Amino acid sequence: MTGAEDAEAANSREPLREIDGDTLLAGLRSSLAWLQANQEQVNELNVFPVPDGDTGSNMYLTMRSAVEDAQAAPMLSSAASVMRAAAHGSLMGARGNSGVILSQIFRGFAQGVGDRERLDAPAVAACLSESARVAYKAVMKPTEGTILTVIREAADAAQRAAASSFDIRAILDETVREAHAAVERTIDQLAVLREAGVVDAGGFGLAVILEGLTRSVEEREGAVRRPRLVGERRSGEPRVRRPDEPSVVPDEEGVELPTGRAPAAPRAATGRRRGAAAVAQRDEGWGYCTEFMISGPGLDVDAIRAELGGLGESSLVVGDADLVRVHIHTADPAALIGIAAQRGGLSNLKVEDMTAQHHEILERAARTEAAEPPLPERRAAEQTAGSAPAVGAGRPGVAAHGPGLAAAATLQPSAPARPFAVVAVAPGEGFQEIFRSLGADAVVEGGQTMNPSTQDLLSAVRATGAPSVVILPNNGNVIMTAEQVQHLAEGIDVRVAPSRNVPQGISAMLAIDPGVDGTVNARRMTEAMPRVSAVEVTRAVRDSTANGLRIAAGDVIALVDDEIVQAGDDEVGVIEAVLRNQETPPELVTVYWGAQVDEAAAAAVVKALRDAFPDTEFELHRGGQDHYPYILSLE
Repeated sequence: MTGAEDAEAANSREPLREIDGDTLLAGLRSSLAWLQANQEQVNELNVFPVPDGDTGSNMYLTMRSAVEDAQAAPMLSSAASVMRAAAHGSLMGARGNSGVILSQIFRGFAQGVGDRERLDAPAVAACLSESARVAYKAVMKPTEGTILTVIREAADAAQRAAASSFDIRAILDETVREAHAAVERTIDQLAVLREAGVVDAGGFGLAVILEGLTRSVEEREGAVRRPRLVGERRSGEPRVRRPDEPSVVPDEEGVELPTGRAPAAPRAATGRRRGAAAVAQRDEGWGYCTEFMISGPGLDVDAIRAELGGLGESSLVVGDADLVRVHIHTADPAALIGIAAQRGGLSNLKVEDMTAQHHEILERAARTEAAEPPLPERRAAEQTAGSAPAVGAGRPGVAAHGPGLAAAATLQPSAPARPFAVVAVAPGEGFQEIFRSLGADAVVEGGQTMNPSTQDLLSAVRATGAPSVVILPNNGNVIMTAEQVQHLAEGIDVRVAPSRNVPQGISAMLAIDPGVDGTVNARRMTEAMPRVSAVEVTRAVRDSTANGLRIAAGDVIALVDDEIVQAGDDEVGVIEAVLRNQETPPELVTVYWGAQVDEAAAAAVVKALRDAFPDTEFELHRGGQDHYPYILSLE
């Protein structure tokens, strides 16, 4: 389309003077689709504030939560109703630095909407400006050349356009053009981006979101199709993929690869690595990305921000008197969590080892380079083949791996003083690490077929030195043993929170309030257990029948909360059947792989499950347990 044709198309369309809640909801859905299509491209750009390669994933999960809540808004025709719901959903589902900032962009937009049911062009521009203001306010140390810069400069462009036009399409067109221009400039604003040869990942993700919104408004109103807002390639940005391009993704030379085969080691035209793969590992590591919610009432957001902000980097503390979301990069997540817990109840706890994430990126890049054939041969091969990278492998998440390994009855290093301690029974090194990272003072090795003795538990209780102790058995066969300790630990108030499996125990740990005694916490922990269902996958050792199932020796079987519910030939098929038969589909499934499973096989299982259940979030962690190749937690 020529420039003259562009102008003629723009002049021939009817101006769009107002938009309502239905239009905004359609725009949010479109934005989600555009972001999903470009999620891996955003991940590959991710080098700031740390090169952990998950900005696209975090923004997508945040955006998905916003859309889910917006779809359930009480008045879908009202802009105010839809945006309030979207802002709430984005806050509840915010992931990572970029996700929390995106949630504040939504919050600012919703504040700009106020109580309006419809928005005109000046109002749209004003809402974008409020988005930028609120996002900047949320960041303790705003950095230019990031998503903050992109939203501010895009909002400024919207204000300029609104001064000369009452057509909302024209406002959004200028907003997106300036957003992409601002993204291009980020490579010159941050040295880390310039050295890695990429633009800012969060800024690019935001530009994609804005483009999706604008495209939706254009198509929804039936206007003349306008030219592409962006070129096929820019100097620093990858090409923006459309949602209707599911079959291929471009590599760094422009070659189209099969979906899911994103380049493991992106490179600049010079042949050197780009993005996170171009950033050298730091001797001191990158620390832990620590996120959680604090629930009120009567929370003082500013005081919490001041108290927690100095405990790490990339600090984001946002919310209101009833609910505060915290995101901080810290070397000591246990200390941070302990202090935060004194402010209110904690939930949605997530601790990710960013050093491990970056190490995984560097290893993948090195493997790719070592095995990579000359470019002509590689281009030919990539057109017809290519395996998907490991999905989620080695990435700590909801229950993160803390520093160090736990041995039998090992004590948690020094932590903030509290009036009680926790002793947890855990099978496998992976689960032991998880319980330590969540604050267990002592971890006793044990599980199926190797139940700890009463003396093992009693010794661990005494070793804590605490006057009040809660025991988490994490196995139905250990509960009675734990109860015996109550009568033997003289001078110590021992309570048993009767967790029957490890997922229940993890749920219980997340319910702890360090500010109260063991009696109250035992009750809180017990009440948290039904929030999850545990699926234990193993193989039958003999022919049998159970719940109407004919089971042959060697069959894969799945137990849900200790009851056999499925049997079959392979793990994936059995797990899929369990998930399909859930009365309420789980929002999050955490998969823990066992001692007899290698990481690659576990990643392949999770990849298959993600493909089968695209609306469910899956996370993968090492459990290290014997007897059960996989244990799943359904939330």
